[in-house]
Amino acid sequence: MTDETPGYTVLIQAAIDREKDILGPADAIECADSVDGLVVDGDGTVVDVERDGRAVLGDLVGAYVATAGDVAAFLIARRLENMCDREEVDLPENLAKHM
Repeated sequence: MTDETPGYTVLIQAAIDREKDILGPADAIECADSVDGLVVDGDGTVVDVERDGRAVLGDLVGAYVATAGDVAAFLIARRLENMCDREEVDLPENLAKHM
């Protein structure tokens, strides 16, 4: 882990990448594209976060949970746990409960 705390955009991208591995790219990108305030391109790369990053991350995790079950939040949490310090990053509850 580096000394710099990643921003929410980096965490959102990591969540999308995790779910692309699990759900497949098409379904993962479709879920991400359905989240209000999140703009992704056709490859699933985050183009813009148009509202609070924490809220968008929470809504993204919620969309993946609705599609794949609570295991999606668990798997995303595993991906993010080495990327951020829980003392420094305020994660949404649906993700924090798995950390």
